[in-house]
Amino acid sequence: MLLTMSKVEIVGVKTLFFQVLEVLQDLGTLHLEDITKKRGPRYADLIPMEMDPALEEERNLLQNLAMRNNAILSELIPPEKKITRTELQQKYDSFKGKTLGEISAMVEEEERATRDLLTYKNELEVELSRLSKYEPIIKKVYPLASKVTATENYTSIALLIEERYKQVLEYIQKELEKITGGQCEVFSARVDENTHAAILVFHRRYSEQVHNFLAAENVNQVRLPSELADKPYDEALKEIEERLNEIPPKLKKVREELEKISSDWYVTLVALKDYLADRIESLNAIPKFGQSGHVFVITGWMPSDKVEETRRILEEKFEGKVELTEEVPSHDEMEEAPAALRNPGPVRPFEFIYMLIKPPRYGHIDPTFLVAIFFPLLFGFMLGDMGYALVLIGVVFLMKRMMKKRESRSLFFELFANVLLICSISTFVFGLLYFEFFGDLLFRLFGWKDAAGHLEVQWIWGYTSNGKPFGWPLERIAQANPDLFKLLLIIVIIIGVLHMGGALLIGLIDGIRHKDRKHAIEKGGYLLFILGLVVIFGSLWGIKGAKSVAVPLGAVMALVGIGAAGYGGGFGGGLEAALTFGNLLSYARLYGIGLASVILAEVSNELGAEFGGGAMVFLGVIVAALLHTLNIALGVLSPSIQSLRLNLVESFTKFYKEADVVYKPFKRSGGE
Repeated sequence: MLLTMSKVEIVGVKTLFFQVLEVLQDLGTLHLEDITKKRGPRYADLIPMEMDPALEEERNLLQNLAMRNNAILSELIPPEKKITRTELQQKYDSFKGKTLGEISAMVEEEERATRDLLTYKNELEVELSRLSKYEPIIKKVYPLASKVTATENYTSIALLIEERYKQVLEYIQKELEKITGGQCEVFSARVDENTHAAILVFHRRYSEQVHNFLAAENVNQVRLPSELADKPYDEALKEIEERLNEIPPKLKKVREELEKISSDWYVTLVALKDYLADRIESLNAIPKFGQSGHVFVITGWMPSDKVEETRRILEEKFEGKVELTEEVPSHDEMEEAPAALRNPGPVRPFEFIYMLIKPPRYGHIDPTFLVAIFFPLLFGFMLGDMGYALVLIGVVFLMKRMMKKRESRSLFFELFANVLLICSISTFVFGLLYFEFFGDLLFRLFGWKDAAGHLEVQWIWGYTSNGKPFGWPLERIAQANPDLFKLLLIIVIIIGVLHMGGALLIGLIDGIRHKDRKHAIEKGGYLLFILGLVVIFGSLWGIKGAKSVAVPLGAVMALVGIGAAGYGGGFGGGLEAALTFGNLLSYARLYGIGLASVILAEVSNELGAEFGGGAMVFLGVIVAALLHTLNIALGVLSPSIQSLRLNLVESFTKFYKEADVVYKPFKRSGGE
């Protein structure tokens, strides 16, 4: 449900402004309003607060410190030991009494301790990366280069060419002979499966022309590092190998020193990051406040159940010099009230839907309970298998154990695990109704099928008027009474009627509460149209004796519903009401998805059984297990998407209004 919010105004003497701001940030309940955007007599005498030069300088210094502190943090390795909230809180609190000069000195000390180490580490890593690239190239060229006799007046160039382009060497040799007047020689050989190496030897006086020619032909030369460029390939290779042996131990030592610094400083720097961020946020908020004479004015919203507690704390701490009053918001101000949710435990996991859309607008009904009812219901109806449900429950507990072990506070995974657990329970209940356990595995294991493949175990509770049985398991009985398949289809449509009916009822209540007459009439028209359909099809499929009266009555209700929807929502409203029939039929897809899951489960068992007895049993079990795993994965994905779609498209579009403002309290980030 949506929290009830109160609009509050806090007034106090200016000398206490920063202390009050610190208390409000500690309490973390006030959603600040920007007073400069407010209009009306209440705000006419207020002057927006401004940042004076001293505060501007303080903010700039804080931002500079935050940037430097974050730069150090990004280079340090987090300690293996998990940082606790208590540790962070203690470090955070230790900064409260420090001056900016003291904090700045601490950051400088840390920079001095890490700067040289980080520079040296980066240089070693760059050199290691560079030499690692040269080493394999020189190793390829070296066997060929060792055959070339170097002389003072001659120089050489090495080339590596892909094997498939080796014909280009002939062209290069001819051009080289033209450029040098025959004072050259080309040595080439295949050095591995895909590479051909070549050494071009020529007189130094033609060096510029040769390089220009190779550049014009876009031929890549093997270039050594500048410090090795004038050395023979064997010496260059030797030096590279020596450096590659020397660098890793040096890097290891540097990293060990950085790890020691991390273990000593990491928690402090993380706490400082939060502290600086909170101080900067406080200063950035100043222009949102107002002032008049010797007092400051802060306005905002907070949960109504926090107003008295906040008022008491301010009065006790500031001895009556700061006053919090609860204002009566105007209609326009109510439209800007922030929305915040607080649902009971079983419903809260389904707030995950607000990761896809914004929460509901303040003053409207929170439909999370509707999602909490129908999401697992639709999911279980489609997947419905006791064995699959047990697998999913195992996955959920594994996830929770891993999250606990890693002390993860990921809201997404917490909500996902809880939603999956609730959906797994629903899947087990529907699996019991269908009597599905990894498809028809129980029937196969216990031989509950006769030679013709008919089920021997079923509980017939009675017979219909036309002599067909009904009982349990539902799907198994349906093999003898196909009318039960129609019953399942009708159940799906009934779920759709209840789902959409619930959404429209919320829309109707919202319309009445906000005195939006046309909106209420439009939603009422939709509801009347659906009720008319229920009366018509209920008499055709159920109470057939009443159809002579029910069909005309239902038709009148449906037509009046279309008319009412058209009156309330215009032509689009009337058309939408008529199309609601199609929306209801779209729920029939649940039946098809569920049936596909059952068929794939039974095919998995059938294929596994085809491998026969003896040692082949294990292979059959593996094949069946793989196919069941695939079916479970599809069974989770498809029902999740379809349930989401039915909630967001078929249900929410009938009434839902997203919040313009989401509750974001002014609070500390320390310890988070």
